[in-house]
Amino acid sequence: MLTIVLLLTGRPREIYMRQRAARLVLQIERYHSAHGEYPVSLADLGIREVNGPIYYERDFESPSVYHVWFGTGVGTVSQYDSKTRTWHGPR
Repeated sequence: MLTIVLLLTGRPREIYMRQRAARLVLQIERYHSAHGEYPVSLADLGIREVNGPIYYERDFESPSVYHVWFGTGVGTVSQYDSKTRTWHGPR
């Protein structure tokens, strides 16, 4: 359903990036299931993307929270919040 909505808005790059980021979220959740904690970095998942295009950050003050985000334009991002399990953006 989300893919259809995004297709209708005419943002093919955002659609593509959201799908990639959603796959990354699944990898992060699988890692959590296997290890009992979220990865410190994407390197823990075997991913070498140092400077994007998709970014990950674990909240060290609240280790059950992490964020995944990617740029959607100049100064705007789309962000996944694991606490609410929702996407926000672009903003």
